[in-house]
Amino acid sequence: MIAHALNARSALNEARRAALRALGAALLTCLCAAPPAPVAGQSPEKLDALTQLNAARRNNGVPPLAWNPLLDQAAQRHSDDMASKGFIDETGSDGSSPRQRIEATGYAAWPQQRIWAESLYAGQGTFEEALAFFLSDEGQRRVVLSPKLREVGIGIAKDHLRTYWTLTFGAQPNLLPVFINDDAPVTNERQVAVMLTQEEAVPEGSANAIGRVIEVRLSDRPDFVGAQWQPWERLIPFTLARQPGNQTVYVEMRDGVGRTTLASDSIEYNPNARDAVRPMSPGDAIAAPEPIGAAQPAPSPVDASGAPAAADPRSALAVVITPAPEATSTPIPSPPPTPAAVIVVIRPTPTPTLLPAEPIAAIPNSLPEDAARQFDAAQASALPMEWIIPAYLLAQAGVIAMGVFALLRRR
Repeated sequence: MIAHALNARSALNEARRAALRALGAALLTCLCAAPPAPVAGQSPEKLDALTQLNAARRNNGVPPLAWNPLLDQAAQRHSDDMASKGFIDETGSDGSSPRQRIEATGYAAWPQQRIWAESLYAGQGTFEEALAFFLSDEGQRRVVLSPKLREVGIGIAKDHLRTYWTLTFGAQPNLLPVFINDDAPVTNERQVAVMLTQEEAVPEGSANAIGRVIEVRLSDRPDFVGAQWQPWERLIPFTLARQPGNQTVYVEMRDGVGRTTLASDSIEYNPNARDAVRPMSPGDAIAAPEPIGAAQPAPSPVDASGAPAAADPRSALAVVITPAPEATSTPIPSPPPTPAAVIVVIRPTPTPTLLPAEPIAAIPNSLPEDAARQFDAAQASALPMEWIIPAYLLAQAGVIAMGVFALLRRR
């Protein structure tokens, strides 16, 4: 009798565990299937500047930069400030430093280090002239072509005389961007090339942040079923699914001590697309370092009357902040374990959200997923709308859980 009761209780507990696993899987499916909250496309001027900036980096043997909405928010704030007050300086009119503006957005950092930089330029020309100035100045060239920097935000503001450019760079723990076909928006072939980045900012990693990556695995599924680990390479070929449409490639990376992190990028597969960017061959991932032409002088500033004015040494600034101990820090996302399931959380912060049940890894939202074409900093205030869909799905999950629990009690 006692043995029968124990067996019945064990069966009931096993049924409950199975129900919880089913609930977690259902919730995962809902969240992964939910479309991201709509956001305005990035302005053409910013997209063009990012394209030129990344072309300069690739031509000099450096991986491209991923666009980051938090860095973009900090950069746009400073450009707006300079244009409205008519000054050019790294210190804002409110006394804020570049570091303070970046930290105010919630951009993540290692416990004892901050990896970021900021470059400023003001003139009457286009970004092509601003970039030529950055590359002609030794200090700013080191910033623009730094392999330690992985993300960027671009601020653009204008007054009656000049355009004010702010480039805000950064690198955060557990976030190594990936790029499909050199971040092309569309491909007409299934065979693509996935470019990976490496942990160059803090190669040794930290307690819960990945260091230099030694192996990776790629999949078109967030749970990586059937995906095999392979040695890290700068460029890895991948075959997209047959069906046309938007497709995502997920990448899991692992360092020498077993710490892992996730990244992803998306591309539209359209067999009928014309002038689509073709896949690169593995040997063409990063060109050998080459000079970006001859150094070009910056455009001469003008005074209020339009006449040439004396050069202002503050008209272009590059501020590089090297790693240093800090009293406070932003929490670092814990490295996700090898996942049995993955929840894709779409939000502007890099901190992952984990379910308390089975080990479920979260993909940080600041992972670039066609980011350079999806965000307009002028509408950053609309971002809280992104919580509506996840909140609705969580409520649905609660109803399902209550139903399962009631069914088990009846049995």
